[in-house]
Amino acid sequence: MESDGVALARAIALACRAHRGQRYPAPCAEPFILHPLRVMVAVDGALEQMTAVLHDVLEDTTMAATDLQAADLPDAVIEAVVVLTHEDGCTYEAYIGDVASNDLARVVKQADIADNLRNNRRLPQTPDVVARTGRYERALKRLSA
Repeated sequence: MESDGVALARAIALACRAHRGQRYPAPCAEPFILHPLRVMVAVDGALEQMTAVLHDVLEDTTMAATDLQAADLPDAVIEAVVVLTHEDGCTYEAYIGDVASNDLARVVKQADIADNLRNNRRLPQTPDVVARTGRYERALKRLSA
């Protein structure tokens, strides 16, 4: 049986390849991969960390769930990453409800939102940023209940 560390290293490498060249909308437009890495170090446990580093790959890259399967990642991680992918046409509230129903996804989403909130509080407080911050705060409260 493979060690969790080997699978985590594979997940990190996959996330780095998937997000290569992307920028995170921070005040200094940093490499996007720093966001999933921050989320990864904010959670405990190998499954949680694998899910965290991969949480945006299906939503923000051309990667598909079949790519995660081909990388021989644990089924629980793949399922959680799929749940964490906000599909077009799904309201944010319904999406958060789906995330809340998966314990692994819920833990990662809480860390994701916390990182997004830290970033959004550093941005100029335009109406869009204020609205997004409020949405994140409501979602975090719901996921923490």
